[in-house]
Amino acid sequence: MKRPIIPSIGGFAIAIAPLFTFIQPAQAELIVSPEAITIAGDRSRTVSTTLTLSDAQEAANLKLAVSDLRRADGIGLVPSDKIMLDPVEVNVPNDAPAQIRITINLADVSANGEFSGSLYLYRDNSRQIIPLTVRVKAAPWLPWLLMIGGVGLGIALSIYQEEGQPRDEIIVQVSRLKAQMDNDAQLHKDFRASIEAKLSRVAIATDEKDWSRSKTEIAAARNLWQRWQEYDDDWIAQLNYGEQFIQTNQTELDNTDSMFLQGVKDNLDSVYRRLRAGQYDTPQLLSDEFSEIRTQLAFYRASEAEVEQLRERRNKLSGDRADAWVQVLDSLEKKLDRSLPIKVERDKWQELLNTTQEKLEAEIAELASNETDQTQEEPSLMILGRSGAAMVDVDQLTPVPNPSLKSESLLKAEADKKQESRAKINLWWSNQTGRTVAIVFLAWLGMIELYAGKPTFGGEPLRDYFTLLAWGFGAEMTRESVARVTKNLGVSLNNK
Repeated sequence: MKRPIIPSIGGFAIAIAPLFTFIQPAQAELIVSPEAITIAGDRSRTVSTTLTLSDAQEAANLKLAVSDLRRADGIGLVPSDKIMLDPVEVNVPNDAPAQIRITINLADVSANGEFSGSLYLYRDNSRQIIPLTVRVKAAPWLPWLLMIGGVGLGIALSIYQEEGQPRDEIIVQVSRLKAQMDNDAQLHKDFRASIEAKLSRVAIATDEKDWSRSKTEIAAARNLWQRWQEYDDDWIAQLNYGEQFIQTNQTELDNTDSMFLQGVKDNLDSVYRRLRAGQYDTPQLLSDEFSEIRTQLAFYRASEAEVEQLRERRNKLSGDRADAWVQVLDSLEKKLDRSLPIKVERDKWQELLNTTQEKLEAEIAELASNETDQTQEEPSLMILGRSGAAMVDVDQLTPVPNPSLKSESLLKAEADKKQESRAKINLWWSNQTGRTVAIVFLAWLGMIELYAGKPTFGGEPLRDYFTLLAWGFGAEMTRESVARVTKNLGVSLNNK
């Protein structure tokens, strides 16, 4: 008879152990919302978030703890005692959720960046871990300051490139030219005056911010200086001759009774005006002008001498005939004084002189052959023909009217000045408003792009802050470049 197989106590226990394990209910994890906690803000704020806990099976008593939060590079740290949990112990009922408030004062964080750690939920013999991430970025004050500074720096550079740089370049060129002129002891005063006249126009154009005209005038002044350096000996010779000519003939040139001599003086003054205007490219042109003036004065002296010879010749006549010829020669001399020194009138007067001389010689010859013949008609002033008709009596010219103290032109000038003053004020306000709006808008856009969209701004200070500064500077320079290009293309755009 077989004996029944009776399992040992130890084997039985081993056999039923899995069954007990299967039957014993496992302690379920709490339902946590959100499953991972993320807190973000700048260092000027205290931020909070709420963690919701619920357990649908049974109530739970929890204790909460939080770890230190560390940055990935290990440099930054958020100590656990800077993170406030309210409450630190909580009873989660089975029929309602419970909430935990997590608060962090980001001003207490040692650095900017992303910090990671864990929130621990303890109950009985179990532990539940919830990831906790804190993203900290710099307070907005310094980024705003750098962004506005970058835009302002770009605007300042744009303004300098548009106004300051051309002005400084012109000032440097003018200073160099004046220094070269001062170092040249032989520079003639009249040639210096011609160069300084150009430089005065440079100053006017610079004050009006007409850089194109300023560059044109400074180029003209430099061209005059180069002409002087190239032909300085010839210029000196010609200008010294001009001074000597004026000194030698000053008495005649000051004769206001002779229109001819005044014309010679005007021509001489015109030479110096053209010289100061830089209209002589070479000394030869100046020499030709002086030669012409010398010819004019020589013609006047020779003409007076010839009239005097005719006066002596008319003494060959007697009585009434001699007296009649005095009037003719006086009229001839007046026509000389009232004529202009141009070649056309000189030739016309010379022709009149020749005709008069021929008539006088003919009368003298006739008188010599027959002194008793008194039938010859007395010379008439009409022998001068049409030449006298071209003369203008200066005394008959209309006098220049004296302006009243408050004439129409003066009143209009005052009104224009007031209007100009108002226009300058309007332009100033327009420019300043435009620049301010440009700074604000560009800075705002840069902050949106680089600061608001980056929750860990300032975690890498050198890169983040320099990017702000460079963005502001580059944005303004780009705007100014586009505005300048469109302006050059003829597109109406207010780039101020």
